[in-house]
Amino acid sequence: MTSVVQWAKEAQADRESIYAYLYREAGMDVADSVDEKFIAMATLLEKTPLDGVQAGKKSSRRKFVMTRLPFIMVYAVEPNLVQIIRVLHTSRKITSRH
Repeated sequence: MTSVVQWAKEAQADRESIYAYLYREAGMDVADSVDEKFIAMATLLEKTPLDGVQAGKKSSRRKFVMTRLPFIMVYAVEPNLVQIIRVLHTSRKITSRH
């Protein structure tokens, strides 16, 4: 079954902030490459929304540690919907509010 993926405002802001930082520090090629991996991850979650591990007390919340990147995608799974809640750097402390 395929789910629709939505980016929450905070997740989209995270993504834009990460892009701006990488663009400034490493250049457009690196920023574009990482953003393409975020898009690829969202596409993967459309098809396999339960790939991540449960995150927090809510059974619908999950997190996916991105391979070869220091980022975690926190998302919620509902029937036919995946909502990406945050995209966080692994050095940040993840609290139960995400």
